[in-house]
Formats: sequence, C-alpha cells, structure tokens
Amino acid sequence: MGRHLWGKSAVGVLLVVAGVTGCGGDAGAGVKKPAASPSAPSVAEVHKRFADDLEALKWSGCPTDCSGELQEVMKNARDLRAAMNADSRGGPGFWTPAYTLVNRMEEGAAKVQGDATWNRPLILKPAHDLDDWVKAHPLQ
Repeated sequence: MGRHLWGKSAVGVLLVVAGVTGCGGDAGAGVKKPAASPSAPSVAEVHKRFADDLEALKWSGCPTDCSGELQEVMKNARDLRAAMNADSRGGPGFWTPAYTLVNRMEEGAAKVQGDATWNRPLILKPAHDLDDWVKAHPLQ
C-alpha cells in the first residue's frame, strides 16, 4: 500500500510542476503579446517624398539660404537608402547605382559650409540623378 500512495503523490507533483512551467497547457493565455512593429515604408513611398521635396526645391528656387531644404532632401535620401536596404526584392546588387548616388550626395553635404551657392550642385546634381535612376528602375 505504501508504494501505491507514493505513486499517486509523484504523479500529483509532476502535474503541478507541468502546470507551473507551462507544459501541457497555454500558460501564456493571459499574457499580452507585444504589438507588431509597423512595417518600414516602401521604396516607392520614400521615393515619392524625396521626389516631391526635390521638385518643390526646383520649382520654388533656392532662397538665399536653402540649407533647411537641402537638409530635408538629404534626410529623404537617407530614408530612401534605408528603404532600399529593407527591400528584399532588388538585393544589394540591384541598388548599387542608387547607393553610389546617395554616397555622392553625402560627400557633397559633408563639403557644405553654410549654404554657399557653389555647394548646392554637390547635393542637387546627384539628387536629381538618383530621382531619375529610381524612376527608371521601378520594382513591381
């Protein structure tokens, strides 16, 4: 009879341990899962912002000091590079020419001291080339 009682006790302990550790049931049923992070914007979405800012700058002309506008174009170019990095459809080889143009914009921005007129083409020329390249190489 002692053996029989020990067997029932052992089974009871195992069931309690299994319930505590989450085995054999949904122990996390009452636990809230973290919200899914919003997906990164697509290349098309970011390119539209980039192109819109570039177009506005082109049509409105660059005021005496357009450093704010140039910084916005640079921010959008960096966002575009990040979207390209996240886009698995093209792969790094596909985006290489676009990356090169963003790098040229970065080099131009690094040379800008204030907003001297001669610095603008160092950012805007590769920016327009980047806009043209993305338009010519859409990913469907």
